[in-house]
Amino acid sequence: MRSFIVGILLGMCFGETVTTLAKDALNRSQQQQQYDYFRERQQQLDIGHMRKQLDKQEFDRKYGRMPC
Repeated sequence: MRSFIVGILLGMCFGETVTTLAKDALNRSQQQQQYDYFRERQQQLDIGHMRKQLDKQEFDRKYGRMPC
């Protein structure tokens, strides 16, 4: 019986969380959604550039090339 009650309470909390997040996403204007999209896209590009740079530094360090 306790498990049943705990399950119901957790389900209610989970449902409220999902509903709140969905309302927040739906209430955003088109301009805010575009801003979020481009911000996320730029973040992904930055991460890609950092990975390339770290790979190049690792290669240079491994094979004895000295950076300028």
